[in-house]
Amino acid sequence: IFNSIVSSLEEFLFNNFNLTNDEIESILKQMDKFIDNNCFVNGNFDEDLKQDICFNIFITLSKNRKKS
Repeated sequence: IFNSIVSSLEEFLFNNFNLTNDEIESILKQMDKFIDNNCFVNGNFDEDLKQDICFNIFITLSKNRKKS
């Protein structure tokens, strides 16, 4: 599930990945309900899955930053 979310973000929204932590956190907040809706396993909400999705989105969106 998270691969499709990240792929969508990569392809359609972010070309340079030059985002600050605050910008990434804002994106995650905006996507919170969408992420929550995709974190159900066998009818139960899986907090670990949500954390994994958010972590991977954060890593993906911050991976190409210029190192200072």
